[in-house]
Amino acid sequence: MPENNVGPQGGPVGGNKTFFESLRPKSAFMVGVAAGVLIIGTVGFIVLGVMVLKGKIAPGGKAGATTQNAPVAAAPPNQQPTPAAVPKTSRPKAELFVMSYCPYGLQMEKAYLPVMSLLREKADLEIKFVSYAMHGLKEIEENTRQYCIAAEQSDKHIAYMNCFTMKDDYQGCLTVAKINQSKLNSCVAATNKKFGVMEKYNDQSTWLSGQFPLYPVHQDLNAQYNVQGSPTLIINGVEVQTARSPEAVKKAVCDAFEKAPAECGRALEANQASPSFGAGDGHKTGDATCG
Repeated sequence: MPENNVGPQGGPVGGNKTFFESLRPKSAFMVGVAAGVLIIGTVGFIVLGVMVLKGKIAPGGKAGATTQNAPVAAAPPNQQPTPAAVPKTSRPKAELFVMSYCPYGLQMEKAYLPVMSLLREKADLEIKFVSYAMHGLKEIEENTRQYCIAAEQSDKHIAYMNCFTMKDDYQGCLTVAKINQSKLNSCVAATNKKFGVMEKYNDQSTWLSGQFPLYPVHQDLNAQYNVQGSPTLIINGVEVQTARSPEAVKKAVCDAFEKAPAECGRALEANQASPSFGAGDGHKTGDATCG
Protein backbone atom coordinates (compact mmCIF):
# COMPACT_ATOMS: atom_id res chain seq x y z
CA MET A 1 0.00 0.00 0.00
CA PRO A 2 1.68 3.30 -0.95
CA GLU A 3 2.74 5.80 1.73
CA ASN A 4 0.82 9.04 2.14
CA ASN A 5 3.09 12.03 1.25
CA VAL A 6 2.01 14.09 4.20
CA GLY A 7 4.46 15.91 6.45
CA PRO A 8 4.26 16.50 10.18
CA GLN A 9 2.33 19.79 9.74
CA GLY A 10 -0.14 18.28 7.31
CA GLY A 11 1.58 19.69 4.18
CA PRO A 12 2.86 17.75 1.21
CA VAL A 13 6.34 16.21 1.45
CA GLY A 14 8.82 16.33 -1.40
CA GLY A 15 8.48 18.15 -4.75
CA ASN A 16 9.40 21.85 -5.56
CA LYS A 17 8.25 24.29 -2.86
CA THR A 18 8.06 28.10 -3.14
CA PHE A 19 9.79 30.34 -0.55
CA PHE A 20 6.46 31.18 1.11
CA GLU A 21 5.42 27.48 1.13
CA SER A 22 8.56 26.64 3.09
CA LEU A 23 7.68 29.17 5.81
CA ARG A 24 5.46 28.77 8.75
CA PRO A 25 2.22 30.82 8.48
CA LYS A 26 3.30 33.52 10.97
CA SER A 27 6.70 33.95 9.33
CA ALA A 28 5.13 34.12 5.89
CA PHE A 29 2.78 36.86 7.08
CA MET A 30 5.65 38.98 8.47
CA VAL A 31 7.73 38.60 5.30
CA GLY A 32 4.71 39.62 3.20
CA VAL A 33 4.15 42.78 5.25
CA ALA A 34 7.82 43.77 4.97
CA ALA A 35 7.79 43.22 1.23
CA GLY A 36 4.64 45.33 0.86
CA VAL A 37 6.15 48.23 2.82
CA LEU A 38 9.31 48.06 0.70
CA ILE A 39 7.31 48.12 -2.54
CA ILE A 40 5.15 51.07 -1.41
CA GLY A 41 8.23 53.04 -0.27
CA THR A 42 9.99 52.40 -3.56
CA VAL A 43 6.99 53.55 -5.58
CA GLY A 44 6.59 56.67 -3.39
CA PHE A 45 10.27 57.55 -3.83
CA ILE A 46 9.99 57.23 -7.60
CA VAL A 47 6.87 59.44 -7.69
CA LEU A 48 8.56 62.05 -5.48
CA GLY A 49 11.59 62.12 -7.75
CA VAL A 50 9.43 62.64 -10.82
CA MET A 51 7.59 65.54 -9.10
CA VAL A 52 10.89 67.24 -8.22
CA LEU A 53 12.15 66.90 -11.78
CA LYS A 54 8.93 68.40 -13.15
CA GLY A 55 8.99 71.30 -10.66
CA LYS A 56 5.85 70.21 -8.82
CA ILE A 57 7.65 70.32 -5.49
CA ALA A 58 10.72 72.18 -4.30
CA PRO A 59 13.52 69.97 -2.93
CA GLY A 60 12.99 69.87 0.82
CA GLY A 61 9.70 71.75 0.38
CA LYS A 62 6.02 70.95 0.51
CA ALA A 63 3.77 69.57 -2.17
CA GLY A 64 2.16 72.28 -4.24
CA ALA A 65 5.01 74.75 -3.76
CA THR A 66 6.82 75.03 -7.05
CA THR A 67 10.46 75.99 -7.27
CA GLN A 68 9.42 79.29 -8.87
CA ASN A 69 7.10 80.21 -6.02
CA ALA A 70 9.20 78.95 -3.14
CA PRO A 71 9.51 81.65 -0.46
CA VAL A 72 12.73 83.66 -0.40
CA ALA A 73 14.63 83.58 2.86
CA ALA A 74 14.14 86.72 4.94
CA ALA A 75 17.05 89.13 5.27
CA PRO A 76 18.92 89.10 8.59
CA PRO A 77 17.30 91.48 11.12
CA ASN A 78 20.11 94.04 10.91
CA GLN A 79 20.31 94.04 7.11
CA GLN A 80 18.55 97.07 5.59
CA PRO A 81 16.41 96.60 2.47
CA THR A 82 17.98 97.85 -0.74
CA PRO A 83 16.79 101.43 -1.28
CA ALA A 84 15.16 102.45 -4.54
CA ALA A 85 17.47 104.24 -6.96
CA VAL A 86 17.07 108.01 -7.01
CA PRO A 87 16.81 109.30 -10.59
CA LYS A 88 19.36 111.93 -11.53
CA THR A 89 18.21 115.34 -12.79
CA SER A 90 19.84 118.63 -13.74
CA ARG A 91 18.11 120.30 -10.78
CA PRO A 92 17.21 117.85 -8.00
CA LYS A 93 14.15 118.38 -5.83
CA ALA A 94 14.34 117.48 -2.15
CA GLU A 95 11.29 117.50 0.12
CA LEU A 96 11.69 117.02 3.87
CA PHE A 97 8.47 116.10 5.67
CA VAL A 98 8.40 116.89 9.39
CA MET A 99 6.22 117.75 12.36
CA SER A 100 7.44 121.11 13.62
CA TYR A 101 7.78 119.96 17.25
CA CYS A 102 9.00 116.43 16.60
CA PRO A 103 12.48 116.14 18.17
CA TYR A 104 13.71 113.96 15.31
CA GLY A 105 12.19 116.25 12.71
CA LEU A 106 14.08 119.14 14.34
CA GLN A 107 17.23 117.01 14.28
CA MET A 108 16.89 116.40 10.55
CA GLU A 109 16.08 120.06 9.88
CA LYS A 110 19.35 121.08 11.53
CA ALA A 111 21.14 118.75 9.10
CA TYR A 112 19.05 119.91 6.15
CA LEU A 113 19.20 123.70 6.57
CA PRO A 114 22.96 124.04 5.80
CA VAL A 115 22.34 122.12 2.57
CA MET A 116 19.43 124.42 1.71
CA SER A 117 21.79 127.36 2.11
CA LEU A 118 24.60 125.72 0.13
CA LEU A 119 22.53 124.52 -2.83
CA ARG A 120 19.69 127.04 -2.93
CA GLU A 121 20.72 128.25 -6.40
CA LYS A 122 21.28 124.77 -7.83
CA ALA A 123 18.51 122.58 -6.38
CA ASP A 124 15.02 122.92 -4.94
CA LEU A 125 15.05 122.03 -1.25
CA GLU A 126 11.77 122.41 0.63
CA ILE A 127 10.37 121.68 4.08
CA LYS A 128 6.86 120.24 4.16
CA PHE A 129 4.61 118.73 6.80
CA VAL A 130 3.36 115.30 7.78
CA SER A 131 -0.41 115.03 7.42
CA TYR A 132 -1.10 114.72 11.15
CA ALA A 133 0.28 116.31 14.32
CA MET A 134 1.46 114.58 17.50
CA HIS A 135 2.35 117.60 19.62
CA GLY A 136 -0.89 119.47 20.09
CA LEU A 137 -2.23 122.81 18.93
CA LYS A 138 1.16 124.52 19.11
CA GLU A 139 2.41 122.18 16.37
CA ILE A 140 -0.60 122.88 14.15
CA GLU A 141 0.00 126.62 14.51
CA GLU A 142 3.76 126.40 14.00
CA ASN A 143 3.36 124.20 10.91
CA THR A 144 1.16 126.86 9.32
CA ARG A 145 3.47 129.66 10.42
CA GLN A 146 6.46 127.98 8.75
CA TYR A 147 4.40 127.10 5.67
CA CYS A 148 3.44 130.76 5.21
CA ILE A 149 6.96 132.08 5.76
CA ALA A 150 8.28 129.68 3.12
CA ALA A 151 5.44 130.51 0.70
CA GLU A 152 5.39 134.33 0.99
CA GLN A 153 8.66 135.40 2.62
CA SER A 154 10.99 132.74 1.29
CA ASP A 155 14.10 134.94 1.50
CA LYS A 156 13.68 134.90 5.29
CA HIS A 157 12.68 131.26 5.67
CA ILE A 158 16.13 129.81 6.36
CA ALA A 159 16.93 132.56 8.89
CA TYR A 160 13.70 131.86 10.76
CA MET A 161 14.28 128.09 10.72
CA ASN A 162 17.89 128.42 11.88
CA CYS A 163 16.61 130.40 14.84
CA PHE A 164 13.59 128.21 15.62
CA THR A 165 15.50 124.91 15.59
CA MET A 166 17.90 126.31 18.18
CA LYS A 167 15.27 127.53 20.63
CA ASP A 168 11.52 127.15 21.05
CA ASP A 169 10.75 130.86 20.73
CA TYR A 170 8.81 131.61 17.59
CA GLN A 171 8.08 135.22 18.62
CA GLY A 172 11.76 135.96 19.10
CA CYS A 173 12.62 134.19 15.84
CA LEU A 174 10.04 136.23 13.90
CA THR A 175 11.92 139.32 15.10
CA VAL A 176 15.38 137.89 14.40
CA ALA A 177 14.39 136.91 10.84
CA LYS A 178 12.59 140.24 10.30
CA ILE A 179 9.33 138.57 9.31
CA ASN A 180 6.51 140.88 8.21
CA GLN A 181 4.00 139.76 10.83
CA SER A 182 0.99 141.46 9.23
CA LYS A 183 1.64 139.60 6.00
CA LEU A 184 2.21 136.40 7.97
CA ASN A 185 -1.08 136.73 9.87
CA SER A 186 -3.01 137.20 6.63
CA CYS A 187 -1.41 134.10 5.13
CA VAL A 188 -2.16 132.02 8.22
CA ALA A 189 -5.83 133.03 8.12
CA ALA A 190 -6.08 132.27 4.38
CA THR A 191 -4.33 128.89 4.81
CA ASN A 192 -6.61 127.85 7.65
CA LYS A 193 -9.62 128.72 5.51
CA LYS A 194 -8.34 127.06 2.34
CA PHE A 195 -7.42 123.72 3.98
CA GLY A 196 -9.82 123.72 6.92
CA VAL A 197 -6.89 123.37 9.31
CA MET A 198 -8.56 124.63 12.47
CA GLU A 199 -11.90 123.13 11.49
CA LYS A 200 -10.30 119.68 11.45
CA TYR A 201 -8.46 120.39 14.70
CA ASN A 202 -11.70 121.36 16.43
CA ASP A 203 -13.53 118.25 15.17
CA GLN A 204 -11.97 115.40 17.09
CA SER A 205 -14.00 112.86 15.12
CA THR A 206 -11.63 113.52 12.20
CA TRP A 207 -8.46 112.85 14.21
CA LEU A 208 -6.19 109.99 13.27
CA SER A 209 -6.99 107.05 15.56
CA GLY A 210 -8.96 109.53 17.65
CA GLN A 211 -5.65 110.86 19.04
CA PHE A 212 -3.84 112.98 16.48
CA PRO A 213 -5.34 115.98 14.65
CA LEU A 214 -4.99 116.00 10.89
CA TYR A 215 -2.80 118.56 9.16
CA PRO A 216 -4.08 118.62 5.57
CA VAL A 217 -1.82 121.22 3.87
CA HIS A 218 0.42 118.59 2.20
CA GLN A 219 -1.95 115.64 2.53
CA ASP A 220 -1.85 114.85 -1.20
CA LEU A 221 1.95 114.59 -1.17
CA ASN A 222 1.89 112.48 1.98
CA ALA A 223 -0.36 110.03 0.14
CA GLN A 224 1.75 110.14 -3.02
CA TYR A 225 4.99 109.37 -1.19
CA ASN A 226 3.44 107.19 1.52
CA VAL A 227 4.87 109.40 4.25
CA GLN A 228 4.55 107.63 7.60
CA GLY A 229 6.30 109.90 10.08
CA SER A 230 8.71 112.72 10.86
CA PRO A 231 11.26 113.04 9.38
CA THR A 232 10.82 111.63 5.87
CA LEU A 233 13.22 112.76 3.13
CA ILE A 234 12.15 112.54 -0.52
CA ILE A 235 14.63 113.29 -3.33
CA ASN A 236 13.38 113.36 -6.92
CA GLY A 237 10.26 111.50 -5.85
CA VAL A 238 12.04 108.68 -3.99
CA GLU A 239 12.34 108.23 -0.23
CA VAL A 240 15.95 108.39 0.93
CA GLN A 241 17.47 107.11 4.17
CA THR A 242 20.55 109.01 5.28
CA ALA A 243 22.43 109.99 8.41
CA ARG A 244 21.22 113.21 10.01
CA SER A 245 24.32 115.28 9.43
CA PRO A 246 24.74 118.17 6.98
CA GLU A 247 27.46 116.27 5.11
CA ALA A 248 25.30 113.15 4.70
CA VAL A 249 22.29 115.14 3.51
CA LYS A 250 24.48 117.10 1.09
CA LYS A 251 25.83 113.87 -0.37
CA ALA A 252 22.31 112.47 -0.79
CA VAL A 253 21.19 115.56 -2.71
CA CYS A 254 24.41 115.88 -4.72
CA ASP A 255 24.19 112.24 -5.79
CA ALA A 256 20.89 113.15 -7.50
CA PHE A 257 22.53 115.64 -9.92
CA GLU A 258 23.26 114.56 -13.46
CA LYS A 259 26.37 116.68 -13.09
CA ALA A 260 27.17 117.81 -9.56
CA PRO A 261 27.99 121.52 -9.18
CA ALA A 262 31.14 122.81 -7.50
CA GLU A 263 29.20 123.42 -4.27
CA CYS A 264 29.00 119.67 -3.75
CA GLY A 265 32.74 119.63 -3.15
CA ARG A 266 32.42 121.80 -0.06
CA ALA A 267 32.69 119.86 3.20
CA LEU A 268 29.93 120.33 5.77
CA GLU A 269 29.58 119.16 9.37
CA ALA A 270 29.89 115.36 9.47
CA ASN A 271 28.53 114.79 12.98
CA GLN A 272 24.82 114.14 13.36
CA ALA A 273 22.75 116.98 14.75
CA SER A 274 21.13 116.58 18.16
CA PRO A 275 17.41 115.81 18.45
CA SER A 276 14.96 118.51 19.55
CA PHE A 277 15.95 122.17 19.99
CA GLY A 278 19.52 123.39 20.41
CA ALA A 279 23.01 122.45 19.27
CA GLY A 280 24.90 119.30 20.12
CA ASP A 281 25.76 115.82 18.88
CA GLY A 282 23.05 113.27 18.15
CA HIS A 283 25.13 110.25 17.10
CA LYS A 284 23.22 107.87 19.41
CA THR A 285 19.75 108.59 18.06
CA GLY A 286 19.88 106.35 14.99
CA ASP A 287 16.88 106.72 12.71
CA ALA A 288 14.20 107.42 15.34
CA THR A 289 11.03 109.13 14.11
CA CYS A 290 7.75 110.59 15.32
CA GLY A 291 4.90 108.53 13.95
